[in-house]
Amino acid sequence: MRRTRNLWFQVMKYVLLSGYYGFNNIGDEAVLGGILAGLRAELPDVEPVVLSADPAATIKLHGISAIPRMSLRLIRERLRGASLFISGGGSLLQDVTSLQSPFYYLGLLWLAQRAEVPTMVLAQGVGPLRHLLARMCTRRVLNRTKAITVRDEASAGLLESLGVTVPVEVTADPSFLLEPDPSERLEAWWAAHIPADRPVIGVALRQWNSPDAHDRYHAISDALAEMALRTGALLLFIPMQAGQDLHMSEEMAGWTPAESRVLTLSLTPREMLALTGRCDFILAMRLHTLIFAVRQGVPAFGLAYDPKVLDFCVSANLPTPMPWEDITTGALVDTLQTEWAAREALRGVLRESGARLTAKARRNLTRVREVLEGFR
Repeated sequence: MRRTRNLWFQVMKYVLLSGYYGFNNIGDEAVLGGILAGLRAELPDVEPVVLSADPAATIKLHGISAIPRMSLRLIRERLRGASLFISGGGSLLQDVTSLQSPFYYLGLLWLAQRAEVPTMVLAQGVGPLRHLLARMCTRRVLNRTKAITVRDEASAGLLESLGVTVPVEVTADPSFLLEPDPSERLEAWWAAHIPADRPVIGVALRQWNSPDAHDRYHAISDALAEMALRTGALLLFIPMQAGQDLHMSEEMAGWTPAESRVLTLSLTPREMLALTGRCDFILAMRLHTLIFAVRQGVPAFGLAYDPKVLDFCVSANLPTPMPWEDITTGALVDTLQTEWAAREALRGVLRESGARLTAKARRNLTRVREVLEGFR
């Protein structure tokens, strides 16, 4: 039996997937889930192997093979038999958080290229890249890839300005390929915590350490309280990443003088997609909460702490988000009141946007197929 399994492993075609996986971030796990759903639909004969910070959690959540993302030995071992190395999706090639991020992901691409494994960049949001060395390395490594897709026009423009000559296709975030999962445990939690006769405003915030953060968060809190008073809505704080988002949600709920709930149930990306669809309106800093809202046709408004929020809202025909530095209670209340009043009209717009972006997300898998077919 062991020899049979070893032979199967040797002849089975597999691809390595690299991204911000295994960190218990619903947005990034939704990206991975979307890629895997696309692979199962379009390339069922291809076995994905994921580089993960928590391989056991990745295997349990997604039902696929995973190896430690920091194990150079295992990565090199798997590269020897790989048909393709995919970097993406998400915001991997950026140096806002630190220089470690771009050099880690570029380093993996370089290792694959040294091993003569075809490489591609898939559905990434590239930038900002402020450091000269990061920009130079991005140009050099990406010019050796076989295909590049990005999730927004700004990323394509940045790569062009860096001198990347490999054709870049603008697609969409792979999480558009997910299907919602209204599981029994989600339904039970909702029935126990959310009154049936109240509209629900979902709120997805994250920690952002700007000098004026305290004032901005208090302005958001006051604006939410006013909106709850005017609309009669219940506020539902939605953590998208365990730990820091949950703490932020609980803190904001404590600050805000309005009836609210904090989602304390740990959900899969597909369950979170279903929960988003039950809200009447969404206010979000988190990009993938906005993506889920569009996917489910739920009116939403973004707070643009990062350029990727603005880029997505433009591509999805969502209202122009409010820049982080412009957030005041009065301005946010006025804007939210306007968008709340127009929410039914926005639903029709979002249905069209969701269908268009889902089709563009499928293009990522078309490009994977094309690269694989070119190296059979």
